[in-house]
Amino acid sequence: MTVAKVSDKGQLTLPAEIRKKLNIGKGSYVRIAISGAEIRLIPETRSLSTLRGIVKTTGEQDFKAIREQVMGDISHERIERD
Repeated sequence: MTVAKVSDKGQLTLPAEIRKKLNIGKGSYVRIAISGAEIRLIPETRSLSTLRGIVKTTGEQDFKAIREQVMGDISHERIERD
C-alpha cells in the first residue's frame, strides 16, 4: 500500500508509479467515490460518451452531415495554414 500526504490546501499528489500504472497524466480527470469511510479514485477516460448532453440541441441531428462539415472545415484550415 502506498501512502501520500495531504497538503495544507487539501491537495494530494499521486505517486509517480501509480500515475504511470493507471495512465494518469497532466490534465487527466479522476472521479472520487466515497464508500463509508473509504475514498476511491477512479481514472476517467474522456470519450465522446462522457460528453453526452454537454451541448443543448433541439430535435434530431444529422450527425453524418455535421461530421462531413467539420471534416471539410478542418481540411480547409490545414490547406490555408500550409
